[in-house]
Amino acid sequence: MQLNRVTKGILFACACMTSGQLLAENSNSESVTDELQFDTLVISAQKVTPKQQMFGTVGAVSSVGEEKQMRSLDSVIRALPGTFTNINPTQGTVSVNIRGLSGFGRVNSMIDGVPQTFYGTSSNSSSRYHQEEGGYGPSSSFGAMIDPNFLARIDIKRGGSNHGADGINALSGSANMRTIGVDDVVMEGNRVGVLSKLSYGSNGIGPNGMLALGGKYSLAEHNTLGAFFAYSGSKSKANYKRGDGSYSGENDYVRRLDQKPESWLSKIEWNTEAQKLLLTGRGYRNNVGGRDTKNKSYALDYEYNPTSDLVNLKLLASTNRSDQIYHDDANIWLLTKAKTRNQADYIDLNNSSIFHFGEADLSLNYGVNLLKNKYVKNATGIDQDNEVYTPFAPKGKQSLRSGYITSDLNYKDFGVKAGLIYTDSVTRGYKPPCDVSNINNTIIPSNCTPVGAAHMKLTAKALMPSITFSYKVSDWFEPFVSYSRSMRVPNIQEIFFSNEGAGSMNPFLKPEYARTVEVGFNTKKENVWVNDDFLGIKLVGYQRQMKDEIYSDSFYMDPNIGLTNKLTDDVLPSFHAQMYRNALDKLNHRGVELDFNYDAGFVFANLAYSYQKSQLPPDVTATVSTGFGTTSVTEMPKHTATLTLGGRLLDKKLELGSTFKYTGRSKRYLPSGLQVEDSDLLQELPKMPIIIDFYTTYQLNKNVLLKMSVQNLMNRNYVDALNSLNSTSSQLTGVDSNDNYVYSFSNAARGRTYLVGAEIRF
Repeated sequence: MQLNRVTKGILFACACMTSGQLLAENSNSESVTDELQFDTLVISAQKVTPKQQMFGTVGAVSSVGEEKQMRSLDSVIRALPGTFTNINPTQGTVSVNIRGLSGFGRVNSMIDGVPQTFYGTSSNSSSRYHQEEGGYGPSSSFGAMIDPNFLARIDIKRGGSNHGADGINALSGSANMRTIGVDDVVMEGNRVGVLSKLSYGSNGIGPNGMLALGGKYSLAEHNTLGAFFAYSGSKSKANYKRGDGSYSGENDYVRRLDQKPESWLSKIEWNTEAQKLLLTGRGYRNNVGGRDTKNKSYALDYEYNPTSDLVNLKLLASTNRSDQIYHDDANIWLLTKAKTRNQADYIDLNNSSIFHFGEADLSLNYGVNLLKNKYVKNATGIDQDNEVYTPFAPKGKQSLRSGYITSDLNYKDFGVKAGLIYTDSVTRGYKPPCDVSNINNTIIPSNCTPVGAAHMKLTAKALMPSITFSYKVSDWFEPFVSYSRSMRVPNIQEIFFSNEGAGSMNPFLKPEYARTVEVGFNTKKENVWVNDDFLGIKLVGYQRQMKDEIYSDSFYMDPNIGLTNKLTDDVLPSFHAQMYRNALDKLNHRGVELDFNYDAGFVFANLAYSYQKSQLPPDVTATVSTGFGTTSVTEMPKHTATLTLGGRLLDKKLELGSTFKYTGRSKRYLPSGLQVEDSDLLQELPKMPIIIDFYTTYQLNKNVLLKMSVQNLMNRNYVDALNSLNSTSSQLTGVDSNDNYVYSFSNAARGRTYLVGAEIRF
């Protein structure tokens, strides 16, 4: 198979390169606990990078430090094994996809340890229902509002590696995006500091800049107080030149997609020998998709760590508010003057203890966790029915109360890590009265229960165990095997979906469950071929079985048999409910993930490869023609690979590198929307070429770093995978002589793009 030959060729080329004659740079190794530690932004050749750290951590984990190549945040995440993103240009957010699953509850996306619950819904691109004329209808997705300039690192945990608070309501895994701290702004030995990032890109990328000012003072021995404030802003255009020389502005899908986000970040840090206190404030605002989006978040982190193995107490408390305010000329089908708000309050309290039993060490982490999540919306319909029958945003309350414990036992070279999570969830929402229809003087109620209006309270409880065994044979080989059970509760917009009012709501939705088995090994070795080089390999294979998977399906009303998902001649033409349901069959997923890193100082190579095969039923609510754009395809391409090759010159001040990105076949929802016939809703996208990016950085001195990048170096024309705009009606060009739909694939990505930038610290 050609696809396998390409993959094997990449692996062989990488292996040959690393076995050649290499020159080295010292890359000292340091011990790493299972919890990936926070690094400073500046990672010299003498420090272990976040990526190298995870090769000493058992399980399917990945990390990436500060971005130096001027890639987009989506590109950074997609370069990790088993990890992808769902791109929705109408949202201005990042939506992490782990092993083919995405969204709140399936992936626990966090910023500084705080779960992100924002559910964005864009407006119609121009006109109203069924009159898009090549534009797009509303689309929705969960996502995190974060400025990439503020990120110091990203930690990914997949499957059985997701223990503790990160594993709560996280079916497939977690992604924690960590922001910069005082030490990233104020250089060591200084009392004040400035961190500035500047860049400019061609082909619609535009200017991008961040400025942070901070100070750090020693109040006494082992007692410091620091603070900083940072502001960031950028501009980008949706009209760009594609690889074939045409411009995206020739398509109507670019309407309302120019972006000008602004954000700020502030922290106050107080540190003593036994205590740490961190206060964080963060804000973000953007104008995209026909509305203003705003986010404000405030958090308190406290840690008490006296000279005792029994006490390491940590408290995290936060409040997070996200708003959408739609423009006066924007509408969601026949709704106008719309507003939404999401308020999420979060608290986590945990303690760690360490016990020593001869040659055995046992560490315990145990805690309690509470997340309260509330969605509010307001809109005006042209007719009163529009408000009842147009689902554009969730409305309701959700709370998750959890307790967890994780144990890590190590005896000589053996390791056993076990975890247990208990979650008790409550979801509340309003269900209007059920509709009735008069057929032959007979009143037929629709499917909903109870018949009258009701404020619903739905509960779910679950116990989720996990266990991992490992044995370190040597630095070359540390095998491990794990088993885990994970769960996510139904989301509010799934339970109370209202395209047929109460008739499309389903208060009987059950939580999704997944059982995951993983087998793999780590290699973390120094001085392999030359002095002080570093070799890291992580290979993981997994098998996941999902039970009660939640998806949306079409249901009709048959006067003879009642509710049915079979389209017959007897169904009522006025009733078509797009209802969320649990899959009757168990769904199996499997895959292989490879992470490879070699660094000899003068030469380096990174390879991330993923193979995945998934069973995911399509969501009928995802279509934007007769559906509501509630999600997009989340099934990852069967094969993905990212290979980076490079070297360092001039005493390692100059770094040159190229990235080769391979993406296998992917799918999109049909642009024609939902068909009343039993037809496939999915369509395969054209084959993507290998995309090559080039970058270079030059450390002028300790204060100035210069950067340059060429993205899509070969100017290839391609349609990016898992982009929601691949499915808009702009991709439907008409019908042929046989009345078959004719589709296009004109939602092409940017062609060759140049970027220059600099980082200044003093």
